[in-house]
Amino acid sequence: MVTAKAQLTKATKKLLLKWDDANEHWDDPVSRGMEKKHIGPLRASVRSAVAAMDNMGELLARAEQECS
Repeated sequence: MVTAKAQLTKATKKLLLKWDDANEHWDDPVSRGMEKKHIGPLRASVRSAVAAMDNMGELLARAEQECS
């Protein structure tokens, strides 16, 4: 679970850094549409996924402890 979370976080950070770099040179209605339609929702989805992974990790750890 930790590896998947780390991979998702790393890939998202890399993508968002590239997006920020692109936005320095590309600021028009199309780029703003990309931000609104794709990048913004992606940020929210990744935050939710990471929170769910954290929660699942805690639940699994507790279940493992209770079954030991």
